[in-house]
Amino acid sequence: MQRQVVSLLARMVFALAVIVAGQSPAIAAEPAQLTIIGKIENSNRSDFDEFSDAFFGFREKEFTKAFFFTYSDLAALPQVTVNARAEKWPATVSATGPSVEEVMKAAGAAPEAKLAFVALDGYTIELEAEDRRAQHWVLAISSNGKPLGIGGRGPVWLLHDTAGKTVDTDVEGRWVWSVFVIEVD
Repeated sequence: MQRQVVSLLARMVFALAVIVAGQSPAIAAEPAQLTIIGKIENSNRSDFDEFSDAFFGFREKEFTKAFFFTYSDLAALPQVTVNARAEKWPATVSATGPSVEEVMKAAGAAPEAKLAFVALDGYTIELEAEDRRAQHWVLAISSNGKPLGIGGRGPVWLLHDTAGKTVDTDVEGRWVWSVFVIEVD
């Protein structure tokens, strides 16, 4: 009996290895952390698919053109560190990631486009080009030297430097955490 179980397990491991080895690179690739949709020039993924893009569908974010970034893609862009502090925070946070402008340039968005940053829970803010020029906005992928994750403020956190000041809750309310999609209009 024990020999049959071992034999069955060995066959299952072999079958799994064959399946994994035969997968296309797209299936085994690093998952997307951030997706840009809307009026962009560049695209590196297929159109919206109702089954595969279930969460996009749940959030009513269908698209025909999209550009996604993995953690590695975002980390490969020039990195900016901002120091931010808001009321009721225990300390200043040092957050690092690419600037909004670098991410938009990679996706081929017009510099004057209006952007909507959408969090996993649906919370959304819009930034006009003039708003983005007024502050140095960053799409942070790490905070205080640690990668951001879902359940914290990740996968991506939109915020800007506070120049050593503590900002009020109105300013902090524009710092969207758990950003997963940016809509370009």
